[in-house]
Amino acid sequence: MSSAVKYETEETVVPFGSGTIRIINRTPILTSEERAKRRREIETRLFDVFIKYTDKERLHAECMN
Repeated sequence: MSSAVKYETEETVVPFGSGTIRIINRTPILTSEERAKRRREIETRLFDVFIKYTDKERLHAECMN
């Protein structure tokens, strides 16, 4: 059974053109363990993207030196 994630809400109203825009920022409230787990997941995904677009020949040559 999974528990529902609760969110902290921050609301700001800013001027835009002749009117205003309401910006709502919702941040999940997580335990330090959950936050660390999500951070590792994001870092892994970013690393996968980074490696995908890296010059693999140059990277391989640098690792061999």
